[in-house]
Amino acid sequence: MGDRISVSFTDGVHESVALFNHCGGKSFLNKALGHIQQLRQKTKGGYGISPLDRLEPQTVMVDFIRHLTKNMDRVAGDLYLWQDYMDGDNSDNGHFTIDVTTGSIRE
Repeated sequence: MGDRISVSFTDGVHESVALFNHCGGKSFLNKALGHIQQLRQKTKGGYGISPLDRLEPQTVMVDFIRHLTKNMDRVAGDLYLWQDYMDGDNSDNGHFTIDVTTGSIRE
């Protein structure tokens, strides 16, 4: 059994790939929201030189995955990527798109 969910990041123009979590449920969404809040504070709202400083959605996704997996030896089957939310299984909780510029979510 799982607690399936997926998230992606957007800046209103571009959207990242979707990251699926098999067992994370709403706590996975809360981790993603917390990560965005921390990034927005560190980058002063998305102004800077690097893609991460500018909060570019694809780079934010890579950094979120780094954050999730930094203490793992290997990533098992709980996390996986697809082009968009329609490609994987998020049947328990659905898909959430997080706006990197505002921190708001859209189902």
